[in-house]
Amino acid sequence: MNVLINRSDAIGDSILTMSMAKMIKDKHPNAKVVFIISAKTADVFKDHPYVDAYKIYHRNARFYIKINEILKIFREVKPTHYFFVGGGYLPNFVAWLLMVPFRGGLKSRWHTYLFLNKGVRQKRSMVTMHEMEYNLNLLAPMGIDYNYQDKEKYAPEISMSEDEKREGMLDFYKDLEAEGKTTGLKMVFIHPGMTGHTLNWSPRNYGRLVLKLEQKFPEKFLFVISFTPSDDLYVKGMREILDQKENESLQNRIYYFNGVKKGLRHYMSILSQASLFVGPSTGTTHIAAVLGVPVVGLYSPIKIQSALRWGPLSKNSEKTRILVPDVICGEVKKCAERACPYFECMRKIEVEDVVKQATAIMEL
Repeated sequence: MNVLINRSDAIGDSILTMSMAKMIKDKHPNAKVVFIISAKTADVFKDHPYVDAYKIYHRNARFYIKINEILKIFREVKPTHYFFVGGGYLPNFVAWLLMVPFRGGLKSRWHTYLFLNKGVRQKRSMVTMHEMEYNLNLLAPMGIDYNYQDKEKYAPEISMSEDEKREGMLDFYKDLEAEGKTTGLKMVFIHPGMTGHTLNWSPRNYGRLVLKLEQKFPEKFLFVISFTPSDDLYVKGMREILDQKENESLQNRIYYFNGVKKGLRHYMSILSQASLFVGPSTGTTHIAAVLGVPVVGLYSPIKIQSALRWGPLSKNSEKTRILVPDVICGEVKKCAERACPYFECMRKIEVEDVVKQATAIMEL
């Protein structure tokens, strides 16, 4: 049995699809499971314990490049089972064209009804379960049934050796020393940025969080502010707080970590050794949880953005805390903005609330 799973979109979405491989192998130990993924997610699939291989699909390339790429993947894998979970739609057409016997996955748009013969219709906007659970329920037409009691059992996994972590830290210390930063301290990672339209906390509050943690635990932590170039606005907001003159003594313990510079794998090798991660609903938050780092996630009350569907999953759920504004939100898909009596509701999450939850889960 050769199973090909198409999840060629964002990092967090892909992480929450990995568990399909484990569930398939629990039922069919000899099955070969291959993923079609986007290039940016490759590092989280490297040496994965349940995914036998992954293939990169450049869904934004020219059509003739994409079609040749997908045809090559299907010819190499020779799938008996194909699943569409998210990302590019072209593989659905190719699976139909090549008459893959089992074509399953999520039925949503019209072409999925045309090309998938074993697809499952799901109203995910109803948010009755977690995204990972929605994905695992796509396996039902294979005779593989998911039980909600197994949620923790099927939490996603990322493989990273101790040697890789050690080498990453040695390299990280060199970078810290080059910028005159203090080494040898426990690390608190704060990732203020995100893409998409999900509600986020104020960048200034992320900055104030650093100051509050420093006040509570003086000179104990190196504060690692991680970001990608698209997060510049969030980093700027944090700097407006942290770069004030009265915080000058803290500067040798604040490090701005561009995760793109040396790649996601390097970033993960450092993150895996953090004492705490704080961030919004984004792929990096999922990575931190899967790596076993204590996580405080800041989530929107809007229904399809909620932690019930998108919260980080860990083998040890007690290391994860989720904070949501204490409001009655009637919105399903997007914020009503000024028409909502709770407009800018994320401000209702106080810095002290985050400090309290962080203190409860950190290994000090």
